Amino acid sequence: MKQVYPSKRDGWIVVLLWAGAAIMLFVGVNLWRAPAPFAFRLLISVLLILVAAFVLWTLYGTRYTLTESTLIVQSGPFRWVIDMEAITEVFPTRNPLSSPACSLDRLQIRYGKSSPGIMISPQDKAGFLRALAARSPGLKLNGDRALRDKP
Repeated sequence: MKQVYPSKRDGWIVVLLWAGAAIMLFVGVNLWRAPAPFAFRLLISVLLILVAAFVLWTLYGTRYTLTESTLIVQSGPFRWVIDMEAITEVFPTRNPLSSPACSLDRLQIRYGKSSPGIMISPQDKAGFLRALAARSPGLKLNGDRALRDKP
């Protein structure tokens, strides 16, 4: 059975991305008043609209799905599939580096041979951690963290 956890969204990130998308759309529409060749105006307008749509798709299309054996991280058109048994550690972080997370209230997931892993921001962090530990034998909860037993 799949469980889907939407990304938490910080208000300032939502405002920042919506403002950026609105500016791109505004410029794309007002570009038609410029004395530039039609093909140039069309190309730039289409590109600006596509980038604005991409930004909003990423903002509202970020979610984390737990299946019986995998964690699927979806952020707009990007997708990561992580085998549950490969997860070695999950811990809270506020690292601002780019990641499929719409909040700085994040969980860092280390898995396999990837040392930094991936950062996510489920709305229900505690519920996500409980469900993750329940589906991944050997992954033990310890407060707001999860750690795999060493063999």
